Amino acid sequence: MVADSLIIFCLTLAWLLPLAGCVVISVLRLKLSRLSAVPGWIGTGSLLVAFCLSLISAGVWLMTSPAETAALQASNVSDVAAHETGNLLQRRLVGHWYSLAKFGEIDFPLGYAIDALTVLMFVLVTMISLAVHAYSLVYMADEQTESYQDHHLDHSAGETSERPGRFAHFYAALGLFTFAMLGIVLAHGLLQIFVFWELVGFSSYLLIGFYHERRTARLASMKAFLMNRVGDVGFVLGMTILLATCGTLLLYPVHDLNGTTASSVPMALPEAFQAAVEKAVPSQAIHDQANLIPTEQGISYALLVAAGLGLLAGCVGKSAQFPLHPWLADAMEGPTPVSALVHSATMVAAGVYLAARIAPLLLPEALLLLAYVGVVTLLLGASMAIVARDLKLVLAHSTISQLGLMLLGIGVGAWEAAIFHLITHAFFKSLLFLGAGSVIHTTHHEQDLEKLGGLRAHLPLTSLTMLIGVIALSGLAVPYVTIFGESLGFSGFHSKDAIVSGTMAFVLKNPHHILLLISVLLGACLTAAYSLRLWLKLFARDTPVDPALQQVHEGPWLMTWPLVVLAFFAAFCALGGEEGFVSTLVEESLSPAPAWFSDSTGEVVSIQWTNASERHAVHGTAGAMALAAAWLGALIAWALYGLQAISSKDLSHQLTPLVRLASHRWHFDTLYRGFLVLPILNLARHTAWIDRILIDPFIDGCARLSERFSHASQWFDEAMINRFFDNMASSIWASGLSLRKAQTGHIRQYVLLATMAVIVLFLILFAWMPGDRAGP
Repeated sequence: MVADSLIIFCLTLAWLLPLAGCVVISVLRLKLSRLSAVPGWIGTGSLLVAFCLSLISAGVWLMTSPAETAALQASNVSDVAAHETGNLLQRRLVGHWYSLAKFGEIDFPLGYAIDALTVLMFVLVTMISLAVHAYSLVYMADEQTESYQDHHLDHSAGETSERPGRFAHFYAALGLFTFAMLGIVLAHGLLQIFVFWELVGFSSYLLIGFYHERRTARLASMKAFLMNRVGDVGFVLGMTILLATCGTLLLYPVHDLNGTTASSVPMALPEAFQAAVEKAVPSQAIHDQANLIPTEQGISYALLVAAGLGLLAGCVGKSAQFPLHPWLADAMEGPTPVSALVHSATMVAAGVYLAARIAPLLLPEALLLLAYVGVVTLLLGASMAIVARDLKLVLAHSTISQLGLMLLGIGVGAWEAAIFHLITHAFFKSLLFLGAGSVIHTTHHEQDLEKLGGLRAHLPLTSLTMLIGVIALSGLAVPYVTIFGESLGFSGFHSKDAIVSGTMAFVLKNPHHILLLISVLLGACLTAAYSLRLWLKLFARDTPVDPALQQVHEGPWLMTWPLVVLAFFAAFCALGGEEGFVSTLVEESLSPAPAWFSDSTGEVVSIQWTNASERHAVHGTAGAMALAAAWLGALIAWALYGLQAISSKDLSHQLTPLVRLASHRWHFDTLYRGFLVLPILNLARHTAWIDRILIDPFIDGCARLSERFSHASQWFDEAMINRFFDNMASSIWASGLSLRKAQTGHIRQYVLLATMAVIVLFLILFAWMPGDRAGP
């Protein structure tokens, strides 16, 4: 068990190192000059060590996994044998560090759950974060100053362009962000995931609003924060329902050193949820009994569906899915390295990652809804990307679209394919964002595609690496040329094929959902079209559109080597396709399908789910259809922007209504403003009017009345009460002065007065005494 302890130690340390870097930078920035690059090197160094520790963990895991599997098979441990998936045996390390709170049998521990996907995600996140940290040493170097000039400010709105540099602040926020994302990956309970989930949202708020002097950046960060909170309300409701119905929020049981489940630990959430599903009472029966949760018969099936929908609401918000997708495009207000990190392997990926982890907790109704949400988002994002003029906006809309494709995969039951695409997407999308950053940096922050172009000769390495990313994103491959039994293509081709195969297998068993397959093929065509359009507009012309751009050149090695490394993995990380190394690790680590997944158990919908063999059976056909759609989109883009055989302006003019809708992001911002923002502002305005016209005068009148009453009370106190007591005191004082004259000090006078007083008393006494009345 030394290997297990080493893995746990390395991953825990790799998780904490970015936080340590954040704390050190935050302390040192109070003492270091703003000109110093030390904060950047501290942040980069902490990520370098974290990445190395993740690699060590991966190596130890791969070396010990076969031996561990053989030992478990020899010991016939029933709990582990129950998790067999095909020829692979799941291996998971689960434990607790500390118990946050305990209420009876319900425990909320701080712990870890490590499997092959955890190790893979640690390597992925730390690698991309390290690339972004190193890249930012050059890209954010202009923040190393006492007086930073921001030329993107609106001076007419009173925004001042001069401020102190925030180089240390940037790296501290990056470290906090990476720590939060790794915390989500390492966590083994929904409550622990939610804590780091919120920390990811907070740190992204800091990064998106990094240029907070700009009004657009402030609004973008607030928009991202609030839209994510909308989804998080559903997350909390889902957790509450699961805690009430299942009694736990832990995703995995804790095993002892022999591999058996600890007897003192309650049932894990997937098993408890499955037991709850088996005892669930149909909603109609509950309605007839006028009893929401009859304790003798079980719980409401609708309540279990609501739990899954609540959790998915959090995933939809975090992954910028319809209808909570508008925030992601505005998040481009942050620095470009932030976009590469946030929109590739971290924040937006967290929603898809969690959706795959909780897939056994999603009933058919929730999964089908998720599939259609993914399809709508896929097409919305692609349509917006194909007309966007801003370089970063194209990639932002592309991210929205690709995340929709991943959630579609989860919705049709192919969650292994969704995570497979999540990993490949992390590489090629971070490559494209950093490539875009290289273009923006060398062209003095120019992002308009209509003003760029002809940069291939000036930025040869950037153009080549971005071409690799574009091909991977497009899902293109060379037909009839195979390697390791798969068509010759880059990573995106293999992972997209897996999702399309899952969708086709699902549609073959559920023909009434044919719209899902048509939409995913249309999405593949649009993806290839906007991807190649982006590259052609940037690099295809012979000379730059703007003569001032003819002097640009590649950036320093700290900006170029991340592009080369990411381009390599974008091309070859999915080598072997669904039978390759990455896909195999993903399949090994994800939880197996629950028992109800093999039949149609939905109360509202009737779904026939597919298995891996059925998806593999249609892989060839699905791959050919997806490849044909991708090549069709690529040829259209080549004809429009490469050969220019068709005028793109004429085509846009003929499709003006659609182009206008897509250019305005389908007016979602307008709809939200009209149906949510403005009504709330109007309500606030009317509330302020009521406060100003009614409440304030009433309160002010009460205050004035109290003031006048206090004045009257003061007059009464001074004129009556005080004067009465003052007069009484004066009278007593005067009496005292008068009696004082009788005090002469002569004893004879005192004796005479005493004698006279006695005589007077006797006279009074005898005068009042009754006389004797003699009888006759």
